[in-house]
Amino acid sequence: MFSVGDIYRRIKPFKDRIASRPQKLYFAKLDVQSAFDTIPQAAIVSLLDSIPQARQYRISKYLQVAPNLWSRPNSKPGSKLKLTKRWILAATRRHDALALTGLLESGRAANKRNTVFVDSFSKRDYEASELLQLVASHIQQNLVKIGKKFYRQKEGIPQGSVLSSTLCNYFYADLEAHVLPFLDSEDCLLMRLIDDFLLITTDKRKAVRFVETMHRGVPEYGVVVNPRKTLVNFDLTLNQQPVPSLAPGQSFPYCGTKIDCETLGITRARDQEKGSAGIYDSLTVEFSRMPGQSFQRKVLNAFKIQSHLMFFDTTLNSGTAMLRNAYDAFVETATKTWAYARCLPRQKQPPASLVARTISKLAEVAYLLLVSKTRKLRYPGYRCDIRKCEVSWLAYNAFCRVLSRKQSQYGEVIGWLRGEIRKLGLLKDIRYGRVRHLDFVRP
Repeated sequence: MFSVGDIYRRIKPFKDRIASRPQKLYFAKLDVQSAFDTIPQAAIVSLLDSIPQARQYRISKYLQVAPNLWSRPNSKPGSKLKLTKRWILAATRRHDALALTGLLESGRAANKRNTVFVDSFSKRDYEASELLQLVASHIQQNLVKIGKKFYRQKEGIPQGSVLSSTLCNYFYADLEAHVLPFLDSEDCLLMRLIDDFLLITTDKRKAVRFVETMHRGVPEYGVVVNPRKTLVNFDLTLNQQPVPSLAPGQSFPYCGTKIDCETLGITRARDQEKGSAGIYDSLTVEFSRMPGQSFQRKVLNAFKIQSHLMFFDTTLNSGTAMLRNAYDAFVETATKTWAYARCLPRQKQPPASLVARTISKLAEVAYLLLVSKTRKLRYPGYRCDIRKCEVSWLAYNAFCRVLSRKQSQYGEVIGWLRGEIRKLGLLKDIRYGRVRHLDFVRP
């Protein structure tokens, strides 16, 4: 996997695959100690030699121009629309090289609306051996400056390099193929984000063998497992020492998410210990000439970055879990909204009317985002069973909960929120619907 979002693409097909034979699921999580620093350089360079499938490759460049969605004029006719420009590189085998139109037809223009593509006619051909030599030099000739002295890295691969994650993925994929082939079966799902392994299987023996194999170490791959970061959801003892296990009824943590050990539903792991300090650390405050526009954009983006479909797909999560994910996302958005406004100078802090309009727009945008046709077209199996009134009710309750702690500053907004919640409570879908039975929603 190359991102946390890939968990969704891996876990949903696995759930569908085992749905016909429900069994107990066994989880095992491992972390490779100092992964980048322990990969043998000779081994990774040798592995890279087997990757190229052609003798020559062509790299071409083209320009992508699109409107900045947040700069669209609202009330001033004739005002200019700001554009964003990006140079895109495309690499293909030389004998398969395509013109710009061919590249776009191959899928590079997917989901690119209102976008202009410009061919720069900048193309260059490379020999595969030349590229491999460049990568080998990057790995084996990496210099580190400490004080006034330079040192050449003799073990591991460069950290912070644009290639580090890709090289690590290739290398550990080779490990999986040669050391862990017994996990390549219908009853197993092995996921790995860089050096964090997670196995989900219906066969306890395979889970035990996986942990034992990795804990013994794999010297030819430089693999040494960090025992303190190993976690399972069953009783296991290695070398007369118990392996850390999950308490019954808890969800399994993995890469910022929590996975239900029975249903495979996914929720976001939220660090409650950081409190307001963690929220402030995650903010970037803009002191622009249009603070209102920046404020609204920041609030909407605060929800969008939490709206990954793995949290809201009701074919993967239960309806209650999906509503809980939505409510938690709104609570965090409300907290960031309060913190962002607090960071602004008093004369630039948003008035109550702007805060109310922003919350109302957030509820509308959130609903359209969760049930959008674009999502369903891009991910045919995706489905989010939620009503617009439910989204609004969750959003208003979340903001009311957060802002009620600051009544002296947001009294007018809280009054408006409570009025909207009362109006929604008169609707049949709210008054007799499932949201009324959610114990985690509290004003």
